[in-house]
Amino acid sequence: MPSRGVRLRSVDTNPSEWPSRLLPSRASRGAERFAKCATVVTKLYSLHLDTGAPLLAQTSWARFIPVEMSVSGAARFSGVAMTASLGLGEVHDAPYDPAVLELPDHERRPAILDWLQDHLLQLAASLDWDTGPLEAAYQACLRDGCRFRQTGAPKASADRRYRAHVEFEIDGEGDGWSWVEVKDPAGAVILRSERRDSPASITASGRVRRSVRWQGAEVTWMPWVDDIAPKGYEEWVGHVERLALEDGKLPGATA
Repeated sequence: MPSRGVRLRSVDTNPSEWPSRLLPSRASRGAERFAKCATVVTKLYSLHLDTGAPLLAQTSWARFIPVEMSVSGAARFSGVAMTASLGLGEVHDAPYDPAVLELPDHERRPAILDWLQDHLLQLAASLDWDTGPLEAAYQACLRDGCRFRQTGAPKASADRRYRAHVEFEIDGEGDGWSWVEVKDPAGAVILRSERRDSPASITASGRVRRSVRWQGAEVTWMPWVDDIAPKGYEEWVGHVERLALEDGKLPGATA
């Protein structure tokens, strides 16, 4: 494999995949919570990194594992690149400031973005990476307000009167959510379902958004598209949400 011939496509903090409310109490504080809260930032950053100008490295992914500053000291990068040919990614401990977790959500997200960018730039310096794609991804995240929300393609009802689509979001706690919106012929949202738990990943977003269907007077979609679910919530796997459209009203929905 030619040196520096692999596109870096994703970054993460190795967070828990389950909804935060279902995690052990220890996950509500410290490094585990920081990793979880970083999910929205790392997924958004990865999206922009993967669609922007390529950053050529020797592996396609990087992982920064949050650790207490008092335990680890400053981040250290050896300058030795990990290689995709060995199935490796760039995995590094990354000290974080616990005070970031005390910030309100709208301030915490950009603070985590700065933390991520700082460590990526340090890693880039040690491996002689082009930092242009990193700067572009960082600026794109700022323009997005550090918010990850994607809208699915609309599907028309059989009579062509209504169009339904799925909205997908990763929130500031690192949890994924999806819901259905129904629009009238003028394009106004007339119905909106409740939010449902969904896996907080880019891949899941695509699968959830593509799952919307019309079955007669019902709009359906599949919120949980993974093959496994949290213990006690196994019924999520393969579950199809059904929203009945009756006389222009959707029971349990809010306008």
